[in-house]
Amino acid sequence: VSLFSTTVRFATTNEVATYSNGSIAPMRIINANRSPKAIIHILMKFWLETPFQRIKVFRTALENFVNARPREWVALVGFRATRVEADFGYVEYRIICQHREAWQNIGPILQSKADLSSFSLEVSKKLDLRYVSPPMPVKLTAPGFNHSGLISNYSSENETKEPRSAENTLTADDLQDVAALFVIRE
Repeated sequence: VSLFSTTVRFATTNEVATYSNGSIAPMRIINANRSPKAIIHILMKFWLETPFQRIKVFRTALENFVNARPREWVALVGFRATRVEADFGYVEYRIICQHREAWQNIGPILQSKADLSSFSLEVSKKLDLRYVSPPMPVKLTAPGFNHSGLISNYSSENETKEPRSAENTLTADDLQDVAALFVIRE
């Protein structure tokens, strides 16, 4: 940093660039080394008719996953519904976790985020929470052509599933086999 220019280094590729201070004055500048304990956000969409008990089990499984990795994660900071789309049939949840590393050490942060995302996906599959968007209608006609034969090949597999029942009650302890798929880093 000098009176007229600032030299920066792009962390992932180690490229060096020099900017005039006037060009970066209106920008938000972050020193990744001085931004400790990265905050990670993951978005998940769950089926609108999901019983709240399953959502609580999902959250407990996430808490157990994060608490089992104290060298990676500080805590599960938040788990909240951020968007309800009744017309589309889903509720969007935001998972917020605090990592032990500073943003400057991006490699381990991205790996931990990938592990947490994969774990969340596997648990949501096991609890039958995943939102599957309805199929979009496709018009298969063109001027001068008759495609009526294509419509007769439509199969019932494309129809939406029946509403899921709440009979399959799982607890966070039942999801330990999913947690075992993910290695705890030393």
